[in-house]
Amino acid sequence: MAFAVGRVSRAAALPAEYTSFVDRREQLARAREQLGEGRLLTVVGAGGIGKTRFAVRLAGTMRRVFGDDVWFVDLTAVASGGSVADQVATQLGLESVGRDQVAVVTRFFGGRGALLVIDNSEHVIDDAVSLITRLLAECPELTVIATSREDLRMSSGLITRLEPLSTPGPGEPTQLTAVELFLDRCASVLPDPSADELADIAAICRRLEGIPLAIELAATRVRAITPRQILERLDAPQRLLVGRDRDVPPRQRSVAEAIAWSYDLCTEDERALWRRMSVFPGGWSLAAAERLASELSLAVPVVDIVESLLDKSIVRRTERTVDGAFSMLDMVRRYGQDRATPEELEEARLAHRTWHVERLQAMEADWYGPNQVAWLAFAHEQLPDLRAAVDFSVQRGDAAIAAVLLVTACRVVWQAHGRFDELRRRGLEVLALGDIDTPELCQLLVLVGGIECAQGDRVSGFARLDEAAEIAERLGDPFTISAIPGMRGSVVSDAESSIAAFELSLALQGGRNMYVARGNVEERLALAYDRGGRHRQAAALRSELVRRAVRAGDTFETSYLLMNAGLIAHARGRSDEASELLRQSLSLKQGMDDPVGLAQVEEALASVAAQEGDAARAAILLGAARTIWSGIGGTVSTFPSVATALRPQTVDAARSLLGARAYDAAFARGQGFPLAEGIAFALGADLPERQDAGAPQRSVLTARERQIAALVGQGLTDRAIADRLVISRRTAEGHVSRSLVKLGFTSRSQLAAWSERARDAD
Repeated sequence: MAFAVGRVSRAAALPAEYTSFVDRREQLARAREQLGEGRLLTVVGAGGIGKTRFAVRLAGTMRRVFGDDVWFVDLTAVASGGSVADQVATQLGLESVGRDQVAVVTRFFGGRGALLVIDNSEHVIDDAVSLITRLLAECPELTVIATSREDLRMSSGLITRLEPLSTPGPGEPTQLTAVELFLDRCASVLPDPSADELADIAAICRRLEGIPLAIELAATRVRAITPRQILERLDAPQRLLVGRDRDVPPRQRSVAEAIAWSYDLCTEDERALWRRMSVFPGGWSLAAAERLASELSLAVPVVDIVESLLDKSIVRRTERTVDGAFSMLDMVRRYGQDRATPEELEEARLAHRTWHVERLQAMEADWYGPNQVAWLAFAHEQLPDLRAAVDFSVQRGDAAIAAVLLVTACRVVWQAHGRFDELRRRGLEVLALGDIDTPELCQLLVLVGGIECAQGDRVSGFARLDEAAEIAERLGDPFTISAIPGMRGSVVSDAESSIAAFELSLALQGGRNMYVARGNVEERLALAYDRGGRHRQAAALRSELVRRAVRAGDTFETSYLLMNAGLIAHARGRSDEASELLRQSLSLKQGMDDPVGLAQVEEALASVAAQEGDAARAAILLGAARTIWSGIGGTVSTFPSVATALRPQTVDAARSLLGARAYDAAFARGQGFPLAEGIAFALGADLPERQDAGAPQRSVLTARERQIAALVGQGLTDRAIADRLVISRRTAEGHVSRSLVKLGFTSRSQLAAWSERARDAD
């Protein structure tokens, strides 16, 4: 067959970059390394993740190797079933006499060293793979970069999988890539954002999960509305995130179009499972997918569909422990819901709720044993799904099932993660639906009443407990009847009354806890014995509980028993014994997802340190505990305990010994600890060198950063600093954020304290 090569068109050169390229520097460096290891690299990622831009920038960095022999071909216009080789030849400007366009393209590249970027190959993936295979075989010096939402699955190729841009968490410095992208794309209309605007922009980037296309489209809206108004409208992101540029492909003009492109490329089975699993706000497992898909008529096994959706960047693999291995980006999930019929969504949500009721029941049954660490992580991970299941039940008026979701393993799901306010609020919503006619609804009434009593609303709380007692007698369920004295024992102030209530509760349960995941009355009785001066009974019961827990392989309950024993030793002035018991408790807790317990132990250790006269250590531990409380959106007053009740006297003792300024500096130092460092310090490790209050590391900061840190120490805002130094507010904020990162701090108050120490050192 005859063919000829016509005059090559430079229209196939790399596209010009008209906007800045934001970060991904490490991935670019790794991708260049991969191109040195092989001749095919596929850039894979979800729609709108920035694959084309990444590939263009990557190819541009390879010009020193390939010179001008770098080519770019976009396959977007190739219809399904069309010829990829025809499109490549056309964009390269190659003319053929015969019909073998593959031969035309392979002859063009021949034996010379060249780089070919093949963009958007997911919709013609088989034909694209066929052409790439032939090119690599017949053009030994050719290197190919392909972009696709789906893995090409070529044995000779390497993969770079693009993930969303990093986003700052609440309160973290905003100099992260997602925020940087937003600010760059709206710089002409918002050149100098305020601190409030930066906080709103960071929240926007978090809501958009770091997806570059979504962030860029949101940034264009700044021309008409404020960042706060954008944030308020993100409940309907598909409607808001629409661009108006005419020179971009339709699939890049809106988030919905980008996702629709992927949806249209899916098989009917894949679309059905996508819609079905879109009711999971959090992660889900293969078992969950198989359960929810059990009523669908699928042509292939669910595992094959999930694997295909992974390949197509619809589903992501997540780091889960018990019940979740997969998830979807929120906008991908919302799109699946939008494409489902009302009947389909209702059926999926019912199945989703049933699945989580069963998982909670399995957790409760398996709780008192060796799997507690995994179940605690499960409870934390599944909070979004449990909330969705409760909301769905409330919308349907299904109070009984909503109560099961809230009450079953309430200590594991809600208490361990500091969600008492939420449990109270949701409990009131459920109780308002109608009659309390099931054991779980009555137990929910008891929980709400107990939380109200503990948080100071004792009139309402005790009224609810009285009401629950009448209902429980009518229902006749032994555990529900026992729950009322069990809660009364926790909220009455008199030790003997508390002991009597707990003993009655245990007697009604048959002498020991029936459902440890719902309430550990024996543990609370041991504490009450100590409060009442019955120390021998307390020690005997606690020893029995520890032996029982060890036999069962328990760690969660044991850690609380050790903490309580440490608190008792502390109350009797035995500091060494208290420290040892509390550290044993913390050692067990550090491997668990139990932030409330971690914070309580650190509070208790701070009190012991203050008792021993080590005020600096006490202040640092209080700061470390505050970081944990802040992380779960709670405070020491959210749900009072023996440990947190010690805080006021601990603060007073430490502050009086140190003085206000030194106390605040030590507290700020502890507050700046990451969780692991705070635990290590509480267990006896030395302070990290970078946070040595006695020797501020001035050389870490530039002269300008030290100057700005001093102004922060004087209480100046970023705007005031900018005015003082005649710089932009954004520049001032950048200096402050970089200083925080260099010093390992997380707040301006820490930087202010550091600047004061540095001044004193001078």
